[in-house]
Amino acid sequence: MLRKILIIVVLIIAGIAGWLYFNPFKEPVFVAIKTIEVEKIEGNIAEVNAVAVFNNPNSIEATLLNTELKVFSNDALIGHVSQTSLTNIQSNSNFEIPLHFQIDLVKMGYSQSISGLLDNILNKQKVFPVKFDGYCRIKTFGTVHKIPVEFADELKFE
Repeated sequence: MLRKILIIVVLIIAGIAGWLYFNPFKEPVFVAIKTIEVEKIEGNIAEVNAVAVFNNPNSIEATLLNTELKVFSNDALIGHVSQTSLTNIQSNSNFEIPLHFQIDLVKMGYSQSISGLLDNILNKQKVFPVKFDGYCRIKTFGTVHKIPVEFADELKFE
């Protein structure tokens, strides 16, 4: 009886080792930030929503732990994203993380060159360069992975 249990344990361990060998874990990858939109402006603060897109290339699910991003415009820090939300991430798929943050419009204005400010004054639609820099933490098999996020785009509003 003990011999049968030992054989079963060895087969299970060999099966798991074989599965891990032929299906090595790959860290989820940051893809892009899309749909950057100003929701409302109150005084010098703009409420902004965006969606970060990642890809989970593994055949196992993962869990999103938190997201920490700094938002820059022309190298000036204008906002910060700090979100904690435990979210299940499906296997072999892209997944989206909604982002909500505030931007200091005064800091953004000071970060622009004179030509950029004049261009935005003369045009109805305001366009400012933004850069996101930070990370997202994802947990799989009890291991936490820190996924780097770097992305540049434009913030447009009227």
